[in-house]
Amino acid sequence: MSFSLTKHHGLGNDFLVFLTSDEELAADRELWSRRASNWCNRTTGVGADGLLIGLYGVAGFDLVMTLFNADGSVAEMSGNGIRCLVQADAMRRHRDTYEIDVHTDAGVRPVRLEPDPSGDPLVALATVDMGPVSPGPAADRNDPVPDALMDEFGPLALGLDPIQAETYDLGNPHLVLLVKDLSEIDVAAAGPLYEQDYDDGMNVHFVAPVENIDDAMDMLTWERGVGPTAACGTGATAVAFAAHEWGLTGSKVAVVMLGGEADVELGDTNLLTGTTTFVAEVRIPE
Repeated sequence: MSFSLTKHHGLGNDFLVFLTSDEELAADRELWSRRASNWCNRTTGVGADGLLIGLYGVAGFDLVMTLFNADGSVAEMSGNGIRCLVQADAMRRHRDTYEIDVHTDAGVRPVRLEPDPSGDPLVALATVDMGPVSPGPAADRNDPVPDALMDEFGPLALGLDPIQAETYDLGNPHLVLLVKDLSEIDVAAAGPLYEQDYDDGMNVHFVAPVENIDDAMDMLTWERGVGPTAACGTGATAVAFAAHEWGLTGSKVAVVMLGGEADVELGDTNLLTGTTTFVAEVRIPE
């Protein structure tokens, strides 16, 4: 038995995508969790931040999305992942302009896909209706910083003195930390330090205004179940919302991540726009 997948990335946040109309095959989350941890491994597998299962042909739904992180855990929603999934489904349908409602574990998310202005046939531009932003969870505890970690990295690298800090919910949880100097942050050390305080995990984002540019925020991300990532779409939405709440931006915010820039338009519902890129076709034996 083998599986035919495609690989895509949204601003460097990469995903394997498996499309199927077989409800029974798609339903076994325990088995897909194991596949995700195997296939997403960057040494012994194909390598990706996550595995997306797209179920089509189900009565009442255009497309059903299930997302597994690289460690096999389930994520309710991904702003980059959903754009990659819709690009894969548009390719299946041989369409370059596409509007679809995607059912996720966080609810229904409408997506509009169109050709990228660059003209690159491998790249599409997609806008996702991310829904409202809600208050996020409180920390379950406040674990002390291990002395060894402080000795190795120090308070600046660990982001221990944020100017502002708040949690938000976009179907998945986000902690946004406004810091003085983003270049000092060691995300691989600081991210899990903050996440350990939340029993259900936490996506952690360190942010600062882009120097000399209005309505723009720089962002570094630690994603639960993955680690440091080049971009995070739900996180970019949370960051834009936080920056606007804190009086740093207007209602249209450019969020600059390691993998590129996403645009967020805030309102009663929040629109996330960014590119998605087709990388490869992949056949995986099992």
